[in-house]
Amino acid sequence: MNLAGIELVACARRERIHGYVQLADKARCLVAGLLLRRVCGVRADCQLAYGENGKPYLKSGDMYFNVSHAGDYVALAVANCEVGVDIEKVSAYSDAVAARCFTPPEREWLRREGCDEAFYRLWTAKESVMKASGFGFSLPPEAFSVLPLDSSAHSIAGKPWFLDWLSFSGYIICRATDGEAGKTEVTTITPGGLLCG
Repeated sequence: MNLAGIELVACARRERIHGYVQLADKARCLVAGLLLRRVCGVRADCQLAYGENGKPYLKSGDMYFNVSHAGDYVALAVANCEVGVDIEKVSAYSDAVAARCFTPPEREWLRREGCDEAFYRLWTAKESVMKASGFGFSLPPEAFSVLPLDSSAHSIAGKPWFLDWLSFSGYIICRATDGEAGKTEVTTITPGGLLCG
């Protein structure tokens, strides 16, 4: 089974693609690489560098990016400041995860909202900040609050973070930036068409 377009992505991305076992994972990784090429101009490994915790960035410093994928979609966020993005398919959430990862005010807000989408609004906000900051899970999700769920500045890990959500086709996307980056616009791409023969 071949993946159409794999020759267009950087070598390290090709190695990551081949490291996946599931074809859907390979396709999502390829789509991410193709998006990076198309939007950010990434054609070679030498164009990227990695932060202390492994977050990739463009050596040119003229644009920041972050990638996420879930189910049938890959999301790429770009901004003129640090950026993180998370996409999640809305499904039944786990009370145990909420108890472990959300602050008491967030759990109370979730209880009042009483819906799966509310859980994923909280979760995508936390993931996008953790990714944007470059800390990942070394910044525990229960250690900070993303309330209120609006576009005002949220002081997290000593910086102001701005959050922006988008809902579509049963998915929630949140983008976090350390500056006001404007409204999120998303182009959806499904990797299914990349699988061939």
